[in-house]
Amino acid sequence: MKAILGIRCGRPRRAAGWAGMFRATLGCLLILLATPALAQSSTGDAPAAAARPVVAPIVAADITTRADSDQQFVQAVVRRTATADDIAAFEKVLERQETAVAQLTALTADSDLKLLPVRRLESLQRHWVLYERQVADLRARLARATHAHSEDAASLAERRAAWQAVRAATPELAPALVQRIDELIALIDEAEARITEPLSWTLELGRRATALEREAEAGEAIVRTQVEEQDRRLLSMDAPPLWQGSSAGAAAQAANVSVRKSLAIETAFARDHDAANAPVLRVMAAVGLLLLPFLFWLKYRAGKLIAQGQATAESVRALTRPWAAWLVLLALGAVVFDFQGPAIRQQAVMLLAWLPVLRLLPVRLLNAVGPWAYLSAVFYFLNVLASLLVGNELVYRSMLLVMDLSMAGTLLWLIARSRRLSVPVAGAAPSTAAEVPRSSAMNFLLGTAAAVLGAAAVSNVLGNVSLATTLTGGVLDSSYLALALYAGATVLVALARVLFTRAGGVTQFGTRNAGALIDAGARLGRMLMAVACLVVTLQAFRLYRPLSDLLRAVLAHSFSFGVVSISLGNIAAFVAATVLAFWLARTLRTLLAEDILPSLAVTRGVGNSISTLSYYTILTIGLLTALAVLGFPIGQLAIVFGALGVGIGFGLQDVVKNFVAGLIMMFERPIQPGDVVEVAGMTGSVRRIGMRATIVTTFEGADVVVPNGMLLADKLINWTLRGTRRRVDIDVSTGPEVPPRRTIELLVGIARNVEGVASVPEPAALMTDMGAGLLTFSLRAWTTDGMSWMVVRSNLAVAVREGLAEAGIELPRPQSDLHLRSVVEGSAPRPAEAS
Repeated sequence: MKAILGIRCGRPRRAAGWAGMFRATLGCLLILLATPALAQSSTGDAPAAAARPVVAPIVAADITTRADSDQQFVQAVVRRTATADDIAAFEKVLERQETAVAQLTALTADSDLKLLPVRRLESLQRHWVLYERQVADLRARLARATHAHSEDAASLAERRAAWQAVRAATPELAPALVQRIDELIALIDEAEARITEPLSWTLELGRRATALEREAEAGEAIVRTQVEEQDRRLLSMDAPPLWQGSSAGAAAQAANVSVRKSLAIETAFARDHDAANAPVLRVMAAVGLLLLPFLFWLKYRAGKLIAQGQATAESVRALTRPWAAWLVLLALGAVVFDFQGPAIRQQAVMLLAWLPVLRLLPVRLLNAVGPWAYLSAVFYFLNVLASLLVGNELVYRSMLLVMDLSMAGTLLWLIARSRRLSVPVAGAAPSTAAEVPRSSAMNFLLGTAAAVLGAAAVSNVLGNVSLATTLTGGVLDSSYLALALYAGATVLVALARVLFTRAGGVTQFGTRNAGALIDAGARLGRMLMAVACLVVTLQAFRLYRPLSDLLRAVLAHSFSFGVVSISLGNIAAFVAATVLAFWLARTLRTLLAEDILPSLAVTRGVGNSISTLSYYTILTIGLLTALAVLGFPIGQLAIVFGALGVGIGFGLQDVVKNFVAGLIMMFERPIQPGDVVEVAGMTGSVRRIGMRATIVTTFEGADVVVPNGMLLADKLINWTLRGTRRRVDIDVSTGPEVPPRRTIELLVGIARNVEGVASVPEPAALMTDMGAGLLTFSLRAWTTDGMSWMVVRSNLAVAVREGLAEAGIELPRPQSDLHLRSVVEGSAPRPAEAS
């Protein structure tokens, strides 16, 4: 039988006690699945028999084909059961996780947690969360494997039951068919026996993983409780006043425990965090190595742009120092990578990035911040060092008090100096009115930081060490990271300017300025930097956790309107999605209209159609997404649109007509922005084409909103559809004594010398009338592209008048005849009587 199956199944190394128990249990389960008739007879439950799936009968003609198909399935099941290596890999991973959790439990279970600073506790909590994710992932993989083996076992039981039913119901079968059925049933029995072992192993590993996950949750709960206890201590006196001192021996012992345990926690977390994110770490290392030569190339390119006058030295100053820019970008990437990683490594990275950050900060900002830009790194290092000695209460509190007073004094000195000086420090540009609000804001921030540090010093002296530690660390973390983020943003903005600028000062998208892409990116970058600073500040002052919990509770509050329930979170998400949709639509339309499409060889008017249609497409998708976020069933929009169709048919005919006309105009493009048109008895220039109406600006300066349906239904004259050239006509009359040919040659010669008159087609003069004692001529000329026909007509008329005068041809004056008749004296009224 094994030769027929052709597969051998390995056996993991384990004691046979619990494995035998599981195999026995699984064997009973398989017997119950394989013999439903026995289960029915033992229970006598008719409904249960009716609920059991009915096995399709196998007719004699299909026995051979069905047997071959089932044999292939059985062989596939046996191949899937040969998973000794997979189970061994699962067991190896589980054993490694059990060892790691046991080690972390030893760090968490003792009573030294209260001696650790809150940063170490947060690292310990993140470590537990990392283990929870890893164990949950292993459990999910084990569950999939167990489910697959269970499905195979159930399918084998059903097939064996079907063949046993055929064997019992048709005793008159040919001996060859009976032998074939018996062989297949034996194959199924052996496959069921083989699937029992891997299924029992996966069940046991799943049980161990579940227990390990509960242990990780319990450890994380212990640390979370200690962190919450630290938060509650912010509003209570957790130590005696500073003047009472503390026991030196106990302090030294506590300091030793704190340093040793802090290093153990951070080292173990860094190792496991890097191992769990090894692929991301390798990608970051590769990107970091490639980034350095790329920055040197950007430095060369920035130098060329500065030499050609296409960029200022200040705008690309960050790229002229590629080593500093590279280190700052690596530091920011490491901080993002370790955002949920070891806290001490984040602090170490920020300390190493201090000198590059100072080299990249603008001179204006350094002058505004003053010595604080240099002293903040020193205080930051001292605070990190003191946090490792937090168990030595007297030493730590003394260091903290000296730091708080020194930092507060430095900030107050900076404020006093900025108020004394009426001009900036040496080397800076003179102050302007635009810089006054910035200086006021900087003084406000410095004053607020000094007040917070003063409060930290008072809290430290009185005995609230937790509050003093939080306030001091918050000021240092927020200010130091804000400088680093500003330096990183300076590098990214300079990089965008250099990348998107090419020869001639034209961006890569074709505009003569920085382009809407850079502007939109700068706005988005400033917004993200502000959000990052806010998050870091809230975390540093230990306000992020309570505020986030409060915000989640508020957003989870729901309102019920009948069967509809909407939460504040859904409403906020709807508003945010709507605002984001409008912002994306406007930004994309601006990019297409101003940067991308003008640089492409597209037909006139296609760019406006593409940008407008993309605007409404993004807007529609964004609004549908916002409705989905709000909880509206998007699938029911068909019903809504059907109901709207009835209303549209009665009351919104004009709106729909104008909308459809707008779509037609987008594709046919009979008019484009800037065209000179005559419509509805007015003449003007097309300013904007919308989906419902078009705005036409008349030459008197009025903006007229014309529905799109009117533009397609009524007569529309477009003077600039195929170009901006236009024919101008000037009528000239001369006396009969002037030779006509001379006049025609003179008029044509005058028109050729007028600026804005096209040479092709050439100007022409025609004699149109010779009645009433006058010779009438019509001078016809075409304007060149881009010239205003009214200006050309005026210049041409002046040139004709002056040319005819120089040629001695006088234009005939209007004549009128006066006929006098005799008046009988006395018949006319006197003036007095007439009045």
